[in-house]
Amino acid sequence: MKALITRADDCGSSHAANEAILEAAETGFIKNISVMACGNFLEEAAEMLSDRKDICFGLHACINSEWTQVTWGPVAPKEKVPSLIDDRGIFYQSPEKLKMHFPVLEEIITEYKYQLEYARKAGFNILYMDSHMFPEVYLPGLGEAMSRLIETEGLVDHKWYNRIIPGNDLFTSNSSLIEKTLAEIEGQYLFVMHPAKYGEEMRMTGNETISGEEIAGARELDYRFLTDRKNIALCEKYKVKLLRYDEAVKEQEPKNE
Repeated sequence: MKALITRADDCGSSHAANEAILEAAETGFIKNISVMACGNFLEEAAEMLSDRKDICFGLHACINSEWTQVTWGPVAPKEKVPSLIDDRGIFYQSPEKLKMHFPVLEEIITEYKYQLEYARKAGFNILYMDSHMFPEVYLPGLGEAMSRLIETEGLVDHKWYNRIIPGNDLFTSNSSLIEKTLAEIEGQYLFVMHPAKYGEEMRMTGNETISGEEIAGARELDYRFLTDRKNIALCEKYKVKLLRYDEAVKEQEPKNE
């Protein structure tokens, strides 16, 4: 078997991402879309995408706000999750910084519950759950608590489907690599990109380690890749099936990558 679980992340985080993800869905390569409930454009994303029956939607559970100027904070009332936010009332910039401030595990799960409810109320049929920036790798006990929540909600747990396709982050810069990879792989892999249209909105992102211009350029390349019908033709050529999470085969060992 050759199969790819194809996923677009950060839906709802920006208008540029919503537009790019919509076009990627219409092209047909993307089968899964991860929704960021704390994003500033969730309602717009729901209006654009939530009625699509060909897409498997998931909650992109988020408790970090990585950019300097573009920020987001909790969906839950702030008094319910005080250990997750800084003095500005927004999420910490990275899982490492969050860990330094001793977040309360129960508050994280509370926030995830609020995000799930908010995404559903917006109109999304949430079928799986993954995480933004993998905070469960850094925070002891979070992975187990998150899995318990996922099981209670009857969702697909992303930890069983995280075998990333080799070269995932290199496909946009090496035009021949995707064909070579599709020809060689065997089994099921996860393919993830973060498409967004280039423009001032994305140039406003960035932080002390990467500029907004770099982010905008990289996400534009993801958008172009995911809307290039040649990639669908390559999957057909090498008999690679594009899968939704609810069609995928559970791995024998969970992974957090």
